[in-house]
Amino acid sequence: MASLRDVAKRAGTSVATASRVLNHPEKVHPDTRELVENAMRELLFIPPKTGQSEPIAALFIPNLHNPMFTKITEAIESAAREVGWSILLCTTGDDAKAEQLHAQEFFTRQISSLIFVSSVAANTASYLPHYKSLLKMGAQLIFINGSPDKINATSISDDELTAGRLAAEHLISLGHKKIGFITGKRTSSIRSPLRLAGIKQIAENSHDINVKSMYGEWGVEGGYKSIAQLKKIHPDITGVICASDLQAIGVVKYFHEIGVRIPQDVSVVGSDGIDLGKWVTPTLTTIRLPVDSMANAVKNWLVSGKNRVSSISSNSEILFKPELILGNSSGLVK
Repeated sequence: MASLRDVAKRAGTSVATASRVLNHPEKVHPDTRELVENAMRELLFIPPKTGQSEPIAALFIPNLHNPMFTKITEAIESAAREVGWSILLCTTGDDAKAEQLHAQEFFTRQISSLIFVSSVAANTASYLPHYKSLLKMGAQLIFINGSPDKINATSISDDELTAGRLAAEHLISLGHKKIGFITGKRTSSIRSPLRLAGIKQIAENSHDINVKSMYGEWGVEGGYKSIAQLKKIHPDITGVICASDLQAIGVVKYFHEIGVRIPQDVSVVGSDGIDLGKWVTPTLTTIRLPVDSMANAVKNWLVSGKNRVSSISSNSEILFKPELILGNSSGLVK
């Protein structure tokens, strides 16, 4: 843990000057203040706490563009409000440096309960030291849908294996044997292959089922481009499973444009259960994630206080089951 003396040494100032920047920044020349503040950020310096922390938690999400993140945010805010907690929202742009700096900023303001939704750690196996640094300094961390290795913080997720199984079982029950799976970029995160593994488990237990996957970008455009590639390589696919509803909407748009009927010619299954899926034509069949259950788990974590489990050790995860929601985008194979 960096000390004020370390900060002063990095900035090339005296300890007294570094202390004034911390306690009376208006009394320090702007250029000197900037040197010290930069040193604090570089060293992950955390000022000593004073007073009691208020019941406020910080919520980190990648962006506000994805309706799923908005849905999770609203559910967590609502659940936290029930037990007297307030939520401060922060978007990270899925950038490790931004996440680190924002987390440090919140912690220096006595906000030590930090909630990470689809954190940067969910999409990489790279070493990210800021989580361990925060834990060592007393922060309480909870991860939703993706946590770093070797951090024994509370982690809650939807059951990706079950989600894959539900989607595959549904299409196979409708007679589909040529199934495509569209997801985001291939990553080293353990969560990335789980849904595909669930799909393949069901396929292997059935007769003559082929599953072809395509990795690409998230979002509507990502789904559109991925299905165009997948159909070019495997034109006989009759059922498509998407890792998100936004990707599924892109798939639907692509098929509309080339004159392929849904579900008469091809079936599409999304994932997330966002409201937008009800307003596309045809309405999406989807795997709805247990957002309310996950938000309630966050609420329970907030009120558990010092009894929370957060240390540097092996990881553990609480899984919540998703459910199949039938729309009009899936039907019997012709």
